[in-house]
Amino acid sequence: MAETKSVLSKMVASSVDREAHITNFFEALRELRRVEAELDTPYGRGDALLSARAKELRGYRDVFLKAEAPRHPRFQVMDRRADPNAPTIVELQFTNGIQLYEALDLSLSKGGIFIKTEALLPIDSILEVNCRLEEEEVSFRVSAKVIWLNPRETQGRPVGMGLKLFRLSSIQRQVLADFMNGDMPAETLSHLTE
Repeated sequence: MAETKSVLSKMVASSVDREAHITNFFEALRELRRVEAELDTPYGRGDALLSARAKELRGYRDVFLKAEAPRHPRFQVMDRRADPNAPTIVELQFTNGIQLYEALDLSLSKGGIFIKTEALLPIDSILEVNCRLEEEEVSFRVSAKVIWLNPRETQGRPVGMGLKLFRLSSIQRQVLADFMNGDMPAETLSHLTE
């Protein structure tokens, strides 16, 4: 019994230490994924402290995303080709990695990214997207296709368009997944360039 209490007190102390060391959005994501994985284990199921920690970390994540929600990335069409089958070249500038995370979070489950913009392109437009994260000074290029539009704000979703990212290798998909889990810094996104 004394050993069990000792192990539990070490776990609580370790958990408290981790709580004190979260300093940014992506650290909170990593910790949230770790806590969620621990909650999925037989020892973690039903653990009130872990559940409370997960709820706290989700709140932390949501506060950051809510702060980014009013911001729109800069979206500019650079070159529309005369050939309808040729990709339209566009520039997309995000202020930071959190803003990109939000755009991916709104549509990544569908294999894409949601761009908050009023400069809507026609559905089925093929794009060559040059992305830039200003604060992190990271650039990458991806191919995308416009698959849906939201021409006016509805049900809390802003005006914009959903892009499906395509021609991504399994490594590029893993880079995106790792970024979304907080496992990779924004600098690794430069590996998305085809």
